[in-house]
Amino acid sequence: MTILEAIISGIVQGFTEFLPVSSSGHLVILHNLFGLSEPNIFFDICLHIATLIAVIIFFRKDILGLFTNKRFDLMFYICIATVPAILAALFFEEKIEAFFASAGKVYYMLIITAVIVLAGHFSEFLRKDSERKDPSFLTSLFVGICQAFALLPGISRSGTTISAGLISGIKLEDAFKFSFFLAIPAILGAAVFKSFDIDLAKELFGNLQVYFSGMVTAFLAGYLSLMILWKAIKRKNLYFFSIYCLILGISGILFRL
Repeated sequence: MTILEAIISGIVQGFTEFLPVSSSGHLVILHNLFGLSEPNIFFDICLHIATLIAVIIFFRKDILGLFTNKRFDLMFYICIATVPAILAALFFEEKIEAFFASAGKVYYMLIITAVIVLAGHFSEFLRKDSERKDPSFLTSLFVGICQAFALLPGISRSGTTISAGLISGIKLEDAFKFSFFLAIPAILGAAVFKSFDIDLAKELFGNLQVYFSGMVTAFLAGYLSLMILWKAIKRKNLYFFSIYCLILGISGILFRL
């Protein structure tokens, strides 16, 4: 992988990791369309670490508030919501990996993402603010089950979990924050899971510039995408992402991109 390819992959990973458009799906499409070399496992881990840092910095006050305000209930709900994705990764790893080999399947998954995000968008208008509630055991479990499906490339993790939170009746701002509280163990877990059997010394030898370039661009793009998503959430413009996923998915199917 060249430095240019690392930068391109970092930008795509960073921007699409948090916007409800599926980062994994976009990376599959990117490599399929432009014939970029597939990133090795360690490079993929580096990009995940960079986006994880972006999440922690962006939500630093809220994360600190979990401990200073002793929100043990919310910590428990985060743990509950994380379990389904762990189980899915353990028991369906091979079937999930098969999706990464086919860009054609990704386009169909993007259409599903469009429907999910649109459902979340409309649910915000169907419920009154007074009817909205804090996360609970059942709503957290529901969000967690939906997050497990986002292991498939083309299914957006953020779009699915935010929409699941809104559909289950969680307040808009809480659904946004809860989604990215879940992103921390999800991203960290993926990085740890992929790190087994990696020869660190071998990977770093002669590749430091490539990894550094990818990580910096992934961090900057990731932080910017969080700002963009937060503004879209406040303005209740989630449907823009739904339209984008729908257009990309249908275009890919019709023109066999």
